[in-house]
Amino acid sequence: MTPLEFVEVVGQIYAIENPIGKLGIVGEMAMDRPQEFRKAVRAMAIAVIVLSSIFSLVGGPLLSALNIDIVGFKIAGGIIILSTSVITLVHGSTATLGGKLEEAAVVPLATPLIVGPGTMTTLILYSTIYGPAITLLGSLTASALSIATLYAGARLVKAVGPIPARALGRFMALIIATTGTELVLSGVSQYVARLRA
Repeated sequence: MTPLEFVEVVGQIYAIENPIGKLGIVGEMAMDRPQEFRKAVRAMAIAVIVLSSIFSLVGGPLLSALNIDIVGFKIAGGIIILSTSVITLVHGSTATLGGKLEEAAVVPLATPLIVGPGTMTTLILYSTIYGPAITLLGSLTASALSIATLYAGARLVKAVGPIPARALGRFMALIIATTGTELVLSGVSQYVARLRA
């Protein structure tokens, strides 16, 4: 794998985690309950890193154990990623973080909003294509960038309000939709090539 390909992997994982789309939620959290904010972000960061690592490392073996073909998984995964992005475009990334903020930062913020079906599918897919080590490194890099984006972005949202962050999050959903579409097309073309062989 070339450095440029690795950057693309990190970029795609980052786009699917879509931390920019969650800035409105995290910004409101920082504005409404600033005393709990640091602990909540720490809990969210640990959850994101642990979940990303698990799906990066066991993705390939999991598919093998379940006897799932990578071509079919590409198509199914692309559809999930595409549908996730469409939901974000139409409804936005909405969640109310009530109750204990530290727990809400893990569920629903860390999962399923950051490490959700789209992220899990992508990590499992990449672990079968690039191997667990590369996928783990890519996911950890992307997760670190996502956490840094949320932490730094929360301060910006406090200054400008949550609406611009939500608008930017919807734009990021277009990037996610492109990734999902490419996965579906790639899977379909591989399936058609098999039929012709």
